Amino acid sequence: MAHVQRIETLSRHLTTATGLDMVSVADDLADSTVQVGQFNPRELYEYTVRDNIELRDRILEFLKDDIFKPNHYLSLLEFRQLTLERLQKFVAQQYFITKDYIDDPLKFQACLATIGFADYSLCIKAGVHFTLCGGTIAKLGTEKHHTKLLPLLDDLTLPGCFGMTELGHGSNVMGIQTQATYDKASDCFIINTPDDTASKFWIGGAGQHGKVCTVFAQLTVDGKWQGPHVFVVRIRDNNSQLTPGVKILDNGPKMGLNGVDNGQIWFDHVKVPRDALLDKYASVSAEGVYSSSIKSVAQRFGVTVGGLTTGRLLIAQGAVDACKVGTAIAIRYSCKRPQFGEKMIMEYITQQRRLLPGLATTYAMQVSMMRLREKAPNRSRNSLQACYAAIGHHYTATFGQFGWSLYRASLLL
Repeated sequence: MAHVQRIETLSRHLTTATGLDMVSVADDLADSTVQVGQFNPRELYEYTVRDNIELRDRILEFLKDDIFKPNHYLSLLEFRQLTLERLQKFVAQQYFITKDYIDDPLKFQACLATIGFADYSLCIKAGVHFTLCGGTIAKLGTEKHHTKLLPLLDDLTLPGCFGMTELGHGSNVMGIQTQATYDKASDCFIINTPDDTASKFWIGGAGQHGKVCTVFAQLTVDGKWQGPHVFVVRIRDNNSQLTPGVKILDNGPKMGLNGVDNGQIWFDHVKVPRDALLDKYASVSAEGVYSSSIKSVAQRFGVTVGGLTTGRLLIAQGAVDACKVGTAIAIRYSCKRPQFGEKMIMEYITQQRRLLPGLATTYAMQVSMMRLREKAPNRSRNSLQACYAAIGHHYTATFGQFGWSLYRASLLL
């Protein structure tokens, strides 16, 4: 009996699926009354994206410009320059401003996520500038920072980077070693890198184009440690020359995303004005008095890194969008590529079993990301943790239902 079932399975590899009654399959799996010919991809797209549809459409149309066409024959420096020019052209369209990071986060995320369909180097370079650097200033800074800095970020006059990761500390932000000491005599903070392991490492935008950096450093005021705080530090002047006391090493070619100029940064007792401290939650007076409404170092740290949530959402969405692109290419190719005569390779059950679970997974992850985008803005750290857990459960349930349905459908083909 087993050998008969095996022969029947193998025989389906050699026959077409033209006799499949898709209506009955749909009824069996989802009690659906929708005919295959009535399927509207646009409606599915709008359902799984939900927000800023018209804006996304305008950006996708804009990305048809020749400057965004792939060019795989560029050198490292040529690719970096092209990525910068692409970003400048995108910024000139004024689809959004940096302040949207806090005022309209869904619009902000829609703009940055959409350009990922053109080029991931462009997406990462824009994300570092607007989300990590600009978003940190918007989230942790006050009106004086917003007025002075954000307009210069909006038009790319002041290309930004994000100085959190250190060579010896990675994601252990509480353990970073970069020092920021308040000097009452000069009314300045002194930013210093005590050793190589404390250097800011793999910083996107620092290698070549960045002019300003949001630097995470351990703050000491009047001999007392206050934990990690963020400072806005100029690393290059308006002529793209390094500022005094700043040393940068270009990280050079990478295995991918070579349009992004990563670099390693050292600070040798660099003086920055007192206003360089992003002081929404903590400040230092001219007399050297530290004050904060959040008394615990651990709680202040939680608020400081809490602003990274939008960036994490964009990275997750970028991964899902990469799945969309790869799955779409593979399925479209399979539906048009004949093999052994006129039979398309998508008609082979082995090909279906390779691609349909991936398609199901991609839809499930997109629906989960949609839910997360709707729930994440303006949530506290604790409520976000609960939100992540709920989304994880939602993803598991969605993938289980949708993935199993498509898997069952593939067995019938």
